[in-house]
Amino acid sequence: MALESDSPNARLLQGASFSNGAFYSFIDKAEFNLDDAPKLEREAARQSEETFRLVLASRSPRRRTLLESAGYRFAVFPAEDGVEERAEQGELRGFDPVSFVSALAYLKARNVVERLTAKRQDPLKEIEAQLPTLGKKTPFVVVSCDSVAVCGGEILGKPDDRADAERMLRKLSGSRHEVHTGLTVWKVAPDDLVVNRVETSVLEMEPLSEERLFAYLESGLWKGKAGAFGYQDGNDWLKLLAGTASNVVGLPMEALAFVLTKIVESF
Repeated sequence: MALESDSPNARLLQGASFSNGAFYSFIDKAEFNLDDAPKLEREAARQSEETFRLVLASRSPRRRTLLESAGYRFAVFPAEDGVEERAEQGELRGFDPVSFVSALAYLKARNVVERLTAKRQDPLKEIEAQLPTLGKKTPFVVVSCDSVAVCGGEILGKPDDRADAERMLRKLSGSRHEVHTGLTVWKVAPDDLVVNRVETSVLEMEPLSEERLFAYLESGLWKGKAGAFGYQDGNDWLKLLAGTASNVVGLPMEALAFVLTKIVESF
């Protein structure tokens, strides 16, 4: 599956593109100094005020909070219901975890871009209502993500229910695992530019006592979270060994700032 061919008018940013199985991360690719992240983030947030209309293609309150905390101006316009389910059951079946999250982030972003560029005006009106002071000619930049936890070769997505969450947490207990987040950043026409990449963080979970496991399950904080846990919940039984905390939460802010500043250079 060559994702680039799905959008013939899109060109990929050299050095940060996706091809099936490719793996781009600050862990193993010396393209970016994390010490520069705060400066790049401030610049990208400033550009979102005047240079582009940032669109978050996600319903996730955690991703929204990350963008708000960093000072970005953006609109929320999620992919349509069913996009993820159809992909999981169809064209992405059998993908390895890294390729899966990158491809799914791309497909979500593509769904939003197709609706923004269609003749129907409802999507445009919805976004313009959220960004009323930015001109209609200001280009859209769509951001989409998808995250999974991987432990022992098993992809741990969002749990179906409490029993599934308990199964995942017991598997993770006392183990190291990875969180992969696919990130798609898509500057919309007239000259489309698409960046797909995957960021990875490595964590270690302390062995969970029955009391601690029960308390977390009772809290309900596992709901809607890959691997049935939230790093942002302040759990002292999780240790970040490599990568970034924002990536574990579901939106790699350092990578996003890096990509956005590169995209702005293309305007």
